Amino acid sequence: MAYDEKAHRHEHQVKVRLDDEDFDRLRAISHKLKLQHSVLSREILKAVIEVIEQTGELPDWLEKKRA
Repeated sequence: MAYDEKAHRHEHQVKVRLDDEDFDRLRAISHKLKLQHSVLSREILKAVIEVIEQTGELPDWLEKKRA
């Protein structure tokens, strides 16, 4: 699928494997927001990285998932 906005094209790829349930949830949310799921994934990832940079720690909910 081609990107509608050239600003959404980037040089580096990161592959993430999701199970069917998580992918369906991501796809449903991206459809509701009228975004490509890859664009929404990138925005979510950037938001979490920003929180980590600001606080120096993983968010509590993410730290609990790692435990």
